Amino acid sequence: MKRRYSLIAAALISTGVSAGEWDYPAGNQVVSDAAAAQDYLQRHYPEAGTVSLRYQTESKLGHQYNFNIAVDGEYQPQRALVVHTDKDGIVRRVFKSLHDTIIRNGEATKASELESPRRLKAQYPPSLASGEVVTATVNVVDPDLRTMDRHVAPELPWLDVADYPNTPRFVERNVEVLKSGEYYYLSNSRVTQVDAEYLEEYQPDSKTWVKSGSASFLAPEGIVQFSQLSELNTLTFASNDFTQVMAFYHIDESLRYVESLGYSLFTEPVVFDGRGLSNNNSSYFLGPKAAMFGIGGSPDAIDADIVIHELAHGIHYQIVSDWAYGHSGAMAEGFADYWAGSASYRKLHQQGSKFEIDTVFNWDGYFGNRISTRSLWNQRAKYFETSEYRAHESVGGELGDELWSTPLFQTLKQGVEKYGEEAFTEIDTLVLESMFGLGRGMKMHDLVESMLYTAKTLYPEKEYYDILKRNFATHGLEKAPFVLEVDSRYVDPAQPMAVRLIANGRQASVDGTVTTSSGHQAVIKQDKFSVANQRIQIDGKALCAKPFELDANIGYQYGPDLRMLNWTDNRTLIMGIPQLSQPLKVQNSTLPDASLAGNGTFNAGFKSFNFIINDKQTVTEDFGVYLKFQHQQMSDLQVELVSPSGVRQTLIANPRYSLSEKRFYWVAKHDPQLRAFVGEPLNGTWRLEVSDVGLGDTGTLVEWAIGSVERYSCEQKTDSTENNKTNNKSGTGGGAFSWGLWLLGGLLLWRREQKHTH
Repeated sequence: MKRRYSLIAAALISTGVSAGEWDYPAGNQVVSDAAAAQDYLQRHYPEAGTVSLRYQTESKLGHQYNFNIAVDGEYQPQRALVVHTDKDGIVRRVFKSLHDTIIRNGEATKASELESPRRLKAQYPPSLASGEVVTATVNVVDPDLRTMDRHVAPELPWLDVADYPNTPRFVERNVEVLKSGEYYYLSNSRVTQVDAEYLEEYQPDSKTWVKSGSASFLAPEGIVQFSQLSELNTLTFASNDFTQVMAFYHIDESLRYVESLGYSLFTEPVVFDGRGLSNNNSSYFLGPKAAMFGIGGSPDAIDADIVIHELAHGIHYQIVSDWAYGHSGAMAEGFADYWAGSASYRKLHQQGSKFEIDTVFNWDGYFGNRISTRSLWNQRAKYFETSEYRAHESVGGELGDELWSTPLFQTLKQGVEKYGEEAFTEIDTLVLESMFGLGRGMKMHDLVESMLYTAKTLYPEKEYYDILKRNFATHGLEKAPFVLEVDSRYVDPAQPMAVRLIANGRQASVDGTVTTSSGHQAVIKQDKFSVANQRIQIDGKALCAKPFELDANIGYQYGPDLRMLNWTDNRTLIMGIPQLSQPLKVQNSTLPDASLAGNGTFNAGFKSFNFIINDKQTVTEDFGVYLKFQHQQMSDLQVELVSPSGVRQTLIANPRYSLSEKRFYWVAKHDPQLRAFVGEPLNGTWRLEVSDVGLGDTGTLVEWAIGSVERYSCEQKTDSTENNKTNNKSGTGGGAFSWGLWLLGGLLLWRREQKHTH
């Protein structure tokens, strides 16, 4: 579906829990069929329950066997085990989802689209066997009229297609249609136009089908038919038949493209009605494999992005037929946006154009009561694992759909830039292939892991793995097995540096090292643990005020039957604590907690503080900021600094930290967060804006300072790690602030990262 934004975050009404996990078995055990796969799971995963085959698929990398799970004889609708073999039948991976991920009022939900079959009541054209399939030339817009015209976006949305200021123009395309009797129909072996009437739901008790009121269908208009082939390329832009032809052509084109990639996903034609729904919305229905398009504002089907977006839902259901729970809502929308964006970009690239390629719904999104395009370049979106990520809902102030589509589409763009035209088919193949063998309860990081595996396995000679990894890192989407934590990026050499290796949910036995670039090292060899604490003594004299590297190289194993894996991490630290020119300001101010209003609106806690500097100097690379917070969940915090001239910069955005007290330091020379202020006047009132975006835990801004760095602690004889100056200037407080739609999403659950890991 498109354009449905909930006003209440999913995180407010549900509890997100553990996602799936990937196992990589040791050895070369062969599974040749479903019975052998079932035997494999019963021997290796007896604690999961009783397994029974749900379905199996085959892809470029091998075979996948998807199993239901029953515990004490009771079917668990949200759980699954999937065995992956290569082409030789050797078990390479196992996806396991052994916990319920979507809970309502203490109960695991059931996805109606999976558990309650539906079918479509509709009028169908004659069967293919009744005639012959012939080639016709149709006039269409491709991908949409605005893109073809390169027309500037309107400031306000249009209400009707007649509001578009340019005269419609078309391109001619060839497509196969059915000739039966005296008429031609929009039907072939891949796609068939129907006149939809309503959905029917199966009632298991009475074993009957009853009419469903779950969708608003348009009154029947009859099957589209043409008496002459020439009628197919002389249609007017706003005619009903043109809308049907647009949907028919673009669905058929996308299906032919999927087949060209080597995938035969649909065993029967996809059915559609380009004028199926009476409202300004479109849907794909899993049971009947039917795409239904709305007619409000501008008929949805005259925008190819929407047509291909809805078909993409059918594609992911054909690859993963139990697509549900976990983060599948936002991931489905994100994949569908990507698939539509990829199709448009591919066409424009051939024309040498990049017109609005980072946006989908470039036509239809400008019709209606508001502009509702979606971005394929939302670099602000960050991943909060324990949020629910339902379709079309915001998490952390950004649309979850865009969180998933953005790294995929940016990888496509960067791949095309590096490898040219071939990157379209290769990255589209990679995206499709990576979904094979997922199952119920998958979260974004589960599919990220599969995508990285697929990139390395399918295209080892290309850099797609590295490109994907960088793009996923922008959003925090890859879930590392561990978190390497230090108390501060700025290290006091007067005392040993505390290093914590934290299991990121799943515990493993480890054997590895954490090493500095100056040769100081800690060895970590430990059985399964939550936190491994180490201390490294560093001689900081030679490195004082300079960057140095901290490298982790960790071998780890989740179980004796699983492969030994390796994880590396690198970060740049700075030797010495910066000492600032301005006196320290002791604040000890309680931060308002986030809250829920009576109508369910989420309000972030908000407070601002002023720091007044009487210094005529200009901000240089030695500009520094120091903050000290106490908070049970540091990940609740978002902090922005505003200069006297109004330059605004984010300093903190939901940092993960395991302790309840943390000192933060930034220096413009070393930290990009402060570089926006270089060249600004230092003199005046600086404002710190602190937001708390998680319910249930409050915190305190203990102290802070802004100024130029006079020296680093390693240049002093004293071992003091704090600036002990005072400051008499007072800060200004603030109360709770309603952030409206900006934070309607699931940042609430991010604060539970340390409590609900898996």
